[in-house]
Amino acid sequence: MANEEDAKQRAQRSFARIYSDLMVKAGAGPSESSKVAAEAIKEVQSSSKRLPKYFSDSPPKLEVVRAIDAAAAEGSTASAEERERSAKALCSDFFSLCMALKKGAGPPSEEDPNFDTAAADRFFTSLSEEAQEASLEAIGDVAHSLMQQGVDELVASPCLLRATFVMLAHPGLGEPGEFEALKKVLRLVSCLHAQKASRETLTKWFFSLPLPALEARIGQVQQFMTLSLLESQADGTNLEAVSEWAAKGEITRHVRNALRFLNLCWGANELRKQRSRDWKLRRKAQLMRQRGELFEDEASLSLPVTEFHNDAINECGEGILKLDLKKALEMRYHGWKFETMEEERRGDFGIMEYPFILTPVSKVRILSIESLLMQREEARNSMALAVLLRGSMNASPWLVIKVRRSAVVEDALQQLAIHGNKDELKKPLKVVFDGEEGVDEGGVQKEFFQLLVEQLYNEDFGMFERIDESRNFWFNKNSFEANLQFELFGVVLGLAIYNQVILDVKFPMALYKKLMLATRTDPAKLGLSDLMDFQPSLAQGLIALLEHEDAATFQETFGPLRFVVEYECYGSMVEAELVEGGKDKEVTAENREEYVQRYCDYIFSTGVERQYGAFRRGFDQCMSDTLFRSLFRYDELELLICGSKELDFRALETSATYQDGFTASSDPVKWFWEVVHELTSEEKRSLLQFCTGCDRAPVGGLGRLPFILSRAGPDSDILPTVHTCFNHLLIPDYSSKEKLEKRLRLAIQHSTGFGLM
Repeated sequence: MANEEDAKQRAQRSFARIYSDLMVKAGAGPSESSKVAAEAIKEVQSSSKRLPKYFSDSPPKLEVVRAIDAAAAEGSTASAEERERSAKALCSDFFSLCMALKKGAGPPSEEDPNFDTAAADRFFTSLSEEAQEASLEAIGDVAHSLMQQGVDELVASPCLLRATFVMLAHPGLGEPGEFEALKKVLRLVSCLHAQKASRETLTKWFFSLPLPALEARIGQVQQFMTLSLLESQADGTNLEAVSEWAAKGEITRHVRNALRFLNLCWGANELRKQRSRDWKLRRKAQLMRQRGELFEDEASLSLPVTEFHNDAINECGEGILKLDLKKALEMRYHGWKFETMEEERRGDFGIMEYPFILTPVSKVRILSIESLLMQREEARNSMALAVLLRGSMNASPWLVIKVRRSAVVEDALQQLAIHGNKDELKKPLKVVFDGEEGVDEGGVQKEFFQLLVEQLYNEDFGMFERIDESRNFWFNKNSFEANLQFELFGVVLGLAIYNQVILDVKFPMALYKKLMLATRTDPAKLGLSDLMDFQPSLAQGLIALLEHEDAATFQETFGPLRFVVEYECYGSMVEAELVEGGKDKEVTAENREEYVQRYCDYIFSTGVERQYGAFRRGFDQCMSDTLFRSLFRYDELELLICGSKELDFRALETSATYQDGFTASSDPVKWFWEVVHELTSEEKRSLLQFCTGCDRAPVGGLGRLPFILSRAGPDSDILPTVHTCFNHLLIPDYSSKEKLEKRLRLAIQHSTGFGLM
């Protein structure tokens, strides 16, 4: 009798779980419950497979799901007591989390969670403080239970994964406090993030959220990270102190879990950006603006990257940055990877794995530290080699380049060819101009790079062609220059980044995409949207070809077209085939999309394959063994190389320091800043060029530029002088503002060359 009773109870438990699982996966409503129950009975009787996880042993209560949805409905008349009961039922029951708060009938898919965001907001925000706390505790318990049972079935089924997505909608998760519920949910999300299927599904679901809802979820987790870090660290700038407290508690694991959640949101935001860059959508917006209509597409709106930057890490976390850099360098040395390393063995915060959390200033700081470490290592190796060989070989700890102003390119090419291996290029750089006494502490190399870039861009070299529409340069497909010249330009670009020198280069964003996204086996796929930014007129012509609706008149309108590109080469017209046999392949309405993509491929890739390939090789000689590509996005590369065009001299005035008798209240100092603020934009650029050797602001703006203003003796007719290596301006104690302005303008106009003072 007892055995029969036990068997009956087992059958009832099996039925409850199988019935719940089938209801969830079918997205079944009350009207379909009888049919699903019959299927569940059949499975109980015939199936010997393992029972579904996560569900209760009691049959699901569909009336509870209906009560939750009724309480969340717009204009709901549910009492506070009914709402609290519904909240408890929702947050403590896996079945309810899977089934409630839907925006329509049916199950969720990999693209759509079938989740009513507005209803969830109404439901949770209507709860009392006590009910909020109770529901948060229940969510934490469910998340912990799912972790204990294993997430394999969540990963495999969007219908079950939806429960996690609903939990994350609770607005109380990010409220200041112990964050116990949020920690448990983030740990669950971290496990789901490790699996490609659930990671991609959650990313798409976050993409489906309204932008304010996505922003709110990011804000919750950012607040958790900020408060947790600020409460945990005593001295966030000290590496030893940070290492000590990071090793004691679970703070690093909590931050890594939070970053994995934010990575899902980052991916969703990137999908929004990708949509906004689609040429069809951009064309539609363009046409609507021409008609005076307002273009609205919520899914193409995106959050600024600053929403993902964390203040505690970027402003107070020098020690955190150093710790994660140290761990990343150790992992690279041992050949380990973040994604394959066991959680228990990790002691980092995850910043190097998810660098979107960092501002460009913090990224530059990390790159600077890495560059300095590598320069010191190469210098030590050179000195050790010199000792070992007893001076029989010239093993300088510096990469010394000596050039003549009259032959900068030739001399640089010759010497970089001699020193052109990766190890040599990692040494600290010193530049010497032949016949000039300047000692390179930074200023001389600034001018060297500037002169070199100007001459390589010169039309006499024929390496690049100017695209007037976008005011950019691109590789000249007709260039007769040897690959070595293009490789030199790549080396120059890499050396400038490695040595933190800002260059005045004018490349389109397409080049930065190719440098950052492409690999030798997987080139970056550039298309019509990129061409719209680079050569708008050509792009408009190709768009007209794609938008032509009448296939019957296609040939009459655009023909005869073939799969070739025709261009001028030194006075003669030349044809290049886009595909093999392109001269004989006609462009039709059916194959026009292939033609356009092949045309774009030719512009960005195949037409300049030799030139870009050499350029890329030179660039990679300097940057391939660094954290550069893992830190920076392609759209940050232009800022890193070229600096900021925004010149805020008010910020420079605020951060400036004074020496040799000058203070902020000294008359010449006050006159100097008055003169500066009265200058035109071009004059300000000239002044910045005079003082620093560059007319761009560094990453982070002029407020981050060390600038010193010193007294250079009593009043005299001597012109102001500068130490460009140290951004140090020396001004005599002029007797009037007029005299200061006149002498300063004269100095700026005669500012070429170096000498010793």
